[in-house]
Parts: sequence; C-alpha cells; structure tokens
Amino acid sequence: MVHLAQIVRDGKLAKYNYGRPDLNLMYYGRFNPPVYNLSNIPHDLPLFLSYGGQDALSDFRDVARLLDSLKLHDVGKLTVQYIENYAHADFIMGLNAKDIVYNQVTAFFKQQH
Repeated sequence: MVHLAQIVRDGKLAKYNYGRPDLNLMYYGRFNPPVYNLSNIPHDLPLFLSYGGQDALSDFRDVARLLDSLKLHDVGKLTVQYIENYAHADFIMGLNAKDIVYNQVTAFFKQQH
C-alpha cells in the first residue's frame, strides 16, 4: 500500500522508495528509485488489460496514461477490455467476474499458444 501511495503521490510508476537516499542507493545504486520504462516491454508481447469505469484506484486518466505508453505495441498483441460498471474490487469479488473477466483472460491465453 505504501508503494501504491508513492506512485499516486509522485505521479510516476517507479520502484519502491525506501525513503532514505542511503537505502535507495544500496538497493538501486542511485539516490532515487528508478522509474519503470514501459517502452521496454517487447512490442510483440501479448498483453491483456482490463479496467472498469467505476474504479477509483485506477481511473480513466491512469489507464489513458498506460495505454499512451503502449501506443507502439503491436496492435494484434494488445487486448483492452473496458467494463463500464466495474470498480476495483469487482475484478476479484464480482459475482459475474468469472463470466465477464476470467473467461476473457482464459480465452486470451488460449489464443497465445
């Protein structure tokens, strides 16, 4: 949760900040935690991204930023699922999550053989 709070506060997807430059230096070889470079994800790596319209923890702006960082991804390798009435916990606890989310994820994996 602390790491998530750091990402939200700093507005960047970076590794965990130990809060002390000496600890960051010990773990990362630098005083500040490195930012994840999402452009390093191979463009032909199959990705399945699912998000909900009611998700307060990963809202439209967050998803838009993520998708923008993946704009060079091979079109046939990126699957995006939007579920308008889903909130964050619905992906795990939703009564219809099996039908709406898990079946889609399973089908995606089967297509990747």
